[in-house]
Amino acid sequence: MKKDKDLQRLQEMKPTQCRYVNWFEESGGEVQMVHDMYVLFEVSQYGGIPQYVGTYHRNELHKIIDTCYSWI
Repeated sequence: MKKDKDLQRLQEMKPTQCRYVNWFEESGGEVQMVHDMYVLFEVSQYGGIPQYVGTYHRNELHKIIDTCYSWI
């Protein structure tokens, strides 16, 4: 259920917006929409500099969700 909600939130994003996916204990996935692309960063627990993971098209949003939930 949580994956579906995260997917819906990504689908509703507008350019320049940022959303967090599978956020727990101050870590998880940070997704930024740049034009029509989605850029995924991994934010490690206890902060630090977000690490670039990849850039995705709208039809690949399920890959973002799967990647973020694999960090559990």
